Amino acid sequence: MKAWAAVTAGMLAMALALNAQAQPRPQLEAAEAARLNAAAYLGDWQPATLDDPARWTPQAIVAADGSGTHRTLQAALDALPAKGASTQRHYILVKPGTYRGPLCVRDKAPFTLYGLGDAAEVRIVDGRYAGQPKAPGQAAQPCIPALEAKTHGTAGSSTLAIFSDDVQLLRLSIVNDAMDGVRQGHGYPEGAGEAGGAQAVALMTRGDRIQLQQVRLLGHQDTFYADRAANTEVARVFVQRSLIAGDVDFIFGAARLVIDDSLILARAGRRAPGQGGYVLAPSTPAAQALGFLVQRSRWLAEPGLAPGSIALGRAWDQGVPKGEWQPGAPNGQALVRDSLLGPHLGPWAASTARRPFTATGAAANRMAEYANIVLPAAAFEALLAGQGWASMEGGTRGGADAKPEHVLAVRTRAELDAALGLGDTPKIIVLLARIDLAADASGQRLGAADLRDPAYDFEAFVRQYDPASWGRADPSGPLEEARRRSAKRQAAQIVLRIPSHTTLIGAVPGAGFAGGMLLLEKVQQVILRQLHFSDAYDLFPAWEPRDNGHGEWNSEYDNVSLRGARHVWVDHCSFDDGERPDHLEASAFGRPIQRHDGLLDITRQSDLVTVSWNRFRQHDKTMLIGAGDTQTADAGTLRVTLHHNLWEDVKERAPRVRFGQVHVLNNLYLARRDGPYAQGYSIGLGQGSALISEANVWEGEPTRLLRALKGQRFEDRGSLLNGAPVDPLALLRAAQPDAPAIQPAGWSPPYTLRAEPAAGLAERLRSQAGAAPR
Repeated sequence: MKAWAAVTAGMLAMALALNAQAQPRPQLEAAEAARLNAAAYLGDWQPATLDDPARWTPQAIVAADGSGTHRTLQAALDALPAKGASTQRHYILVKPGTYRGPLCVRDKAPFTLYGLGDAAEVRIVDGRYAGQPKAPGQAAQPCIPALEAKTHGTAGSSTLAIFSDDVQLLRLSIVNDAMDGVRQGHGYPEGAGEAGGAQAVALMTRGDRIQLQQVRLLGHQDTFYADRAANTEVARVFVQRSLIAGDVDFIFGAARLVIDDSLILARAGRRAPGQGGYVLAPSTPAAQALGFLVQRSRWLAEPGLAPGSIALGRAWDQGVPKGEWQPGAPNGQALVRDSLLGPHLGPWAASTARRPFTATGAAANRMAEYANIVLPAAAFEALLAGQGWASMEGGTRGGADAKPEHVLAVRTRAELDAALGLGDTPKIIVLLARIDLAADASGQRLGAADLRDPAYDFEAFVRQYDPASWGRADPSGPLEEARRRSAKRQAAQIVLRIPSHTTLIGAVPGAGFAGGMLLLEKVQQVILRQLHFSDAYDLFPAWEPRDNGHGEWNSEYDNVSLRGARHVWVDHCSFDDGERPDHLEASAFGRPIQRHDGLLDITRQSDLVTVSWNRFRQHDKTMLIGAGDTQTADAGTLRVTLHHNLWEDVKERAPRVRFGQVHVLNNLYLARRDGPYAQGYSIGLGQGSALISEANVWEGEPTRLLRALKGQRFEDRGSLLNGAPVDPLALLRAAQPDAPAIQPAGWSPPYTLRAEPAAGLAERLRSQAGAAPR
């Protein structure tokens, strides 16, 4: 073990030295990070799987109401066999309730302490703190008597102290509430203050092979103390799918600690304004290579913490006076990797002995990161008042009111489906990958052969419904029914329904969706930001023989579709057809087979929508607002603001509007007259629509800026065509002399958003619109 530790220590030192140029946030190289994983920290110990506690038969049941074998936890813990007396694991079930500490378990046989429901249902609570006075001879804590001390001290404040090996804790809350009444630096109890004495430990461990799963550790300063006995070679602790909350040094100690897939929550409100905090405070012995590993976890904050106000951590130079650290003294080691870091976090800080943080030299700190992702501050934003239609009538907040435990990072379809399973609960879903909605659980994309109904055959379909023999009647009969069943199977795979009160945001380049459609149907309060939507591909398009007079193949899927959705904000997203554009598709019945419908369609009484800073690229029917001339129920809805969007090589519908009051301002249209995306028109004035255009910019060779499609209300102010002022209505009259007379829009935007001058806008939109990193 000692030889292995020396090798690992050398590896870590070398890795940190290679990254000395980034001293405030040292990053490991990939090769070193591959070695410094959970298995390296845990050694020959493999924690058990604790997912099904119902299979266990408890030897003791704790219930405060007397319905179990013990009324108190301490009694049940005391009844456990002593260490060495039994190798059998003992199970203690704790029924829902609140159990006051302090509790101590020392040198017992292996045991599991667990609840059966949510961790919040079982609360183990105490309220002692480090500076709390006590009389000589009074025990600070049963495991830390400190009889001669005048105060309880940090360790003596522990709600639960586990000084034993082979312990499992599951579905419990362990709380120290000593400082819960302190707000903004006021209300400290005797012996505590901003300068000290407020340490209050929820859980202290001093043992090996201690496992926590679905446990909530709640406190403020010094919440979780993972300690190491002086004469113990290894003290390993594994925490998984748990919550640890605090504000200063709230994960600390000398143990070898692995935290996996957990929520690390920085609390706000206790400390005086302007005071910061620290998360990790390892006191790893100098001869011990590995200390703390936090991986695949979310580091979030309660509302009120300023960006950068909480340090990732600092070394706890245990027992070293300020300014007196020397090599050989404790030197905390920590690695934070593959985690989502909130904007409240700043870099590593100087040690408790005021040793400056540095990655090199004799006083080097052994702390580093690898492959972490910074959670965009935008994830918590609501649409500012006045910023378009979506900011009206109370505004659009999406999931901005989510509790920290409902801020979720997802990389896979399964993780995404689980997050969306929260339903209408406010939630922020942070996307860390591009999810192929057409792929199965193994990641293999499904094609027509995988999803078609056995009775469907495309070649037979084409022979059956050829207009030369079938005529212009809609397809019917067994083959059409089989196509519909096939389409239903595909829809079940690729249509992703987004519930209300959701913010969905990308946090890495390329984050987004391919191969399917996001459907916002009869929902409200949804925000989509920094996502790339691509290739909503219909494997089984419908043949509609009377469409456009000669028949068309029509796709069912938009990249994003709003149907009866209210209060929606789509911002800084990119939309395209991916690598399977329709112009490369074959034709049948003399018409191209269309595989893609709209990029972003807003229909069926959707209302109060803002679409801002997006990029729409290389597509035919790009954006439809209002689905049909007969949809008179749309009147009074479909209020949409489109601002600062880039429309690049799109044929038409940018947008096409029916019935809605739509404000189109500060958009850039890049148009061409040739190639597969030759422009037909940009803005379509449809039945009952009323559009206001302001300071939009067209560049290239647009065929039409406007097209009248039964619409009669439109006005424009300050737009440019290739750098010169343009009158879109004059161009419309020249192109469509028989079009009805166009009247002013007849309404004014009821919000404060105003157009900026069109001059100079194009370059900014080219660089800033869309989901590309900025």
